[in-house]
Amino acid sequence: MLGDKLLQLAQAAVGAVWIGVPAASVVQAIPFPSAPALLPRRQGALAGVVEHAGRLVPVVDLARWVDVGAAPRAAGAKPAPLVLILHAAGRTVGLKVDRVGALAQVAAHDVTRLHHDDDDAEVFQCAARLPGNDSGNGGDHHGGRILSLLDVDRLAGLSAAWHQDAAPAAAAPASDAAPCAVRSYAVLQAGAERLALAADALAEVLPMPQLNVLGAGSSTACCIWRGRHLPVLGQAALGLAPAPDDAAPALLAVVERAGLALGLPVHAVLSLQALDTAAPAQPDDLLSAQFTPDGAPLRVLDEERLFARFPEAQLSRDAAGGERSGAADGDRRQVANTAPYIVFEGGGMYATPIGAVERIVSLREALTDGEGAMAWEGRPIRLRDLRAGGGDGGDVMVVRRGEAHVGYVVARVHLLVPPGSGRIYRMGGPGAAWEFIATVDDGAQASYRIVDLEALAA
Repeated sequence: MLGDKLLQLAQAAVGAVWIGVPAASVVQAIPFPSAPALLPRRQGALAGVVEHAGRLVPVVDLARWVDVGAAPRAAGAKPAPLVLILHAAGRTVGLKVDRVGALAQVAAHDVTRLHHDDDDAEVFQCAARLPGNDSGNGGDHHGGRILSLLDVDRLAGLSAAWHQDAAPAAAAPASDAAPCAVRSYAVLQAGAERLALAADALAEVLPMPQLNVLGAGSSTACCIWRGRHLPVLGQAALGLAPAPDDAAPALLAVVERAGLALGLPVHAVLSLQALDTAAPAQPDDLLSAQFTPDGAPLRVLDEERLFARFPEAQLSRDAAGGERSGAADGDRRQVANTAPYIVFEGGGMYATPIGAVERIVSLREALTDGEGAMAWEGRPIRLRDLRAGGGDGGDVMVVRRGEAHVGYVVARVHLLVPPGSGRIYRMGGPGAAWEFIATVDDGAQASYRIVDLEALAA
């Protein structure tokens, strides 16, 4: 069963065909030379040889194998062809393409096998249709596009041409070892700058969800992501310059590490590139300077330092991931709840200590006067509506403060968190602190912002 696993694909066009290549196999896109070096062959699909990172890489032209059709005519000059440098199973091969699109994500269960002949001489077996809403993948308008999925290892095998990785040499003494830190990075537009995130740390790029600001004066907000609270950092927190037109970021990039996650607002997904990050960054710097092959500046994010600097990432802790990583630091930032809590739905999902709640009644059964009050124990008490957009149905939680009562109207009361069954996180400093309670059910974690309804009743 493929389940709900997400496949991250790099898109490229070859003639009229759009292909999807596993992002982990894409090293870089480079210009196809006007006069490529040739390696003469009597047959095959080689379009020439290019040099990349000091290696000679053969380039496959799919149009010499299969009918890829003609690319649609577009206004303006025809873009120059590119070479996707691909790597899998120790083999590096180039693929000539007409255009490189944005990164895209496809649920594994949406991949469909269309060819069932088990012919090892065929390049493509499966296809996937991208979601109709293209806002989650940057500026490349691909709503409903169908991708033919490329098996990089099969491509190299069928072409019988690749650059083979050298056999591992004996380990050199540490003093003689040359640093090597080439990784694949997703390049994103974040404000006025290009931000590079390690592809293996980028969990998802999704349309910007509704955010809730955490604490007065805080630059950090929060949203729900895969059932967990996801802290979302402002661009100013990373030291990134805002967009010249002050346009709000339309996308949210989720960075994940050791069971924790942080959200970064971005404007677009641009490309996937290989970068050598061996040069040491300045102490405590989150961002280091790099340049793309065409000379454009990049800000490369150090995800390890990112999570060390922003402890609010603990709010997103994945139960299984946290256990695997043995994150003792996170355990010290949390305590078990000693009192029971009620989880309710208002303008979001919240929790409140049960001690102040005297009764929960259905709104339809409550004796309301239609003017913001209801009868309670022979006298009227005021109502405060916590629902997003109001509505007709819901529940009323009657909260006592001293001799006074207030009825809080919520969309629904969901569950009770017994003592000791949740973990409480406290984030922020004096005057801007906020708390969450996290619960685990069948290995999945859910987190709820804690509100003190008794204090609100004042």
